Amino acid sequence: MNICVKFCPCNFEDELEATKIKLRERGDLDVIEERCLLYCGQCLMEPFALVNGENIVTENPEELYEKIDQFITGIKQENA
Repeated sequence: MNICVKFCPCNFEDELEATKIKLRERGDLDVIEERCLLYCGQCLMEPFALVNGENIVTENPEELYEKIDQFITGIKQENA
């Protein structure tokens, strides 16, 4: 079962493109863009993604991939 990573397309649109590309290159993830993730206003304030429903937030776009990767590693260790 793949892990689901959801992004709001309005959330740091250009700055998160590299993160989305890196995540799509992995074979173990489903990367989805959904217009509204029900975190109203957050998409204008800070970079975030929902990973299997968990809100992963960072202060800047460059840190988001790393934090998502750490979270996914934790999920995989729990399921091992």
